[in-house]
Amino acid sequence: MSFYISFKNMVNSFGVDLTVTPYESPAKKSHFHYVGGERPKNDETPTAQPETRHEPVVPFNSQDAFVAQFLSGGEMEQGELLWISTKLYPKNSIVEVPSQLCQKYRVVGSSNWQGYSDVVIYILKGDTKHPDGR
Repeated sequence: MSFYISFKNMVNSFGVDLTVTPYESPAKKSHFHYVGGERPKNDETPTAQPETRHEPVVPFNSQDAFVAQFLSGGEMEQGELLWISTKLYPKNSIVEVPSQLCQKYRVVGSSNWQGYSDVVIYILKGDTKHPDGR
């Protein structure tokens, strides 16, 4: 017996505005060459354009979603979040969540539930020393 659970209404109700930039592998980008010892200008626009989404982002767990780590050079705050999306994105995509501490996070793992429902659950990591998410 198969079943399907739709989460679209819940995702829309509890979502926050965020921006997702899908990861593009450097191996898939066009390679350049030198002409007369100079690199020609690359007029190609990047294929990975940022997308605006309205989906829920919640703390990974209540005990250590945000942790302050004290280093010899100062303090670094780290955050782990769960993002529930209705679209499949590759690992290492950058997710900008303006309502959160670090603001930009990197997708480090995912669990694809699209065989049973319409959601994919992502694990996001970020810290204050890497504001671009990388």
